Amino acid sequence: MEFKMLGPLDVTGSGKKITIGAAKQQAILAVLLLRPAQVVTIDHLMAELWGEESPATAKTSLQTYVYRLRRALAPLEVCLETCGAGYRLTVPDEAVDLRVFESSVAEVSSALAQGRFPAAAGRLRDALSMWRGPLLAGVETESVRLERQRLDEVRLNAQELCLEAELGLGLHCQALPDLRRLVDAHPFRESLWAKLMTALAASGRRAEALAAYRRVHGILTAELGIEPDGDLRRLHERILCGSRM
Repeated sequence: MEFKMLGPLDVTGSGKKITIGAAKQQAILAVLLLRPAQVVTIDHLMAELWGEESPATAKTSLQTYVYRLRRALAPLEVCLETCGAGYRLTVPDEAVDLRVFESSVAEVSSALAQGRFPAAAGRLRDALSMWRGPLLAGVETESVRLERQRLDEVRLNAQELCLEAELGLGLHCQALPDLRRLVDAHPFRESLWAKLMTALAASGRRAEALAAYRRVHGILTAELGIEPDGDLRRLHERILCGSRM
C-alpha cells in the first residue's frame, strides 16, 4: 500500500488506485495521516472541515464521511478506529511518502557529517524525487496549511544538503542550474549564495563568483539593511585571492 502526500493525495493498494471521493473525506484522511497513530478528536476534525461555524449537522456528517472512508480503505487492511470521542489511523511509516522523505533527510545529515557524499547525494535525490507538487495539494485545512509551510522549509533544507553532497563530489558544474534557481527563489538565504559562489569559483568562473557576491551584497543591503555574514565575506576574500575551492 502507498499513501502519497507529497503532492495531491493519492492512495494505492496492490497496484490499484483507491478512490477517496468527497473533498471532506480527503481532508479527514489528510488530517489523520498528519497525526500518525494519534487520536484526533471529533471536535478538532469538525473545526478542520468547517471552521468555527460548523453546521448543526456537522457531527452526523463527519461520522458519515468516516464510515465511507473506512469502506474505501478496507482493501488496505489499515486500522481506522474509533477511540472515545475521536478517531485514530495507523499506517506503517514505510507506506507514507512524507514519513519516508523526512526519515531519509534525517539519516543523510549523519552521512554528510561523515563525508559519505555519494550515499548522501543518491539518497537525497531519491527522496526529493518523491515530491509531485505542494504537500496535499487540493486539501485546504488549517493543519494542512501549517504542515505545508513547515515542509517547504524541510524540502529546501534537503535540496541544500543534496547540493552540498554534490559539491563534495566535485560536481560543481552540474550543481549550478539548481543553485541559480534556488538563489532566485530564496534571495536572502546566504548559505545558498555561498554554495553558488563556491561552485562557480571551482568551475573556473571566478568573475561570475565575484559578481554573485556583489549581487547578494546589493540585495541584503537594499532590502534588509544588513551586510553579508562573516562566512560569506570570508568566502568572497578567498575567491578574490584566488584560493583553491
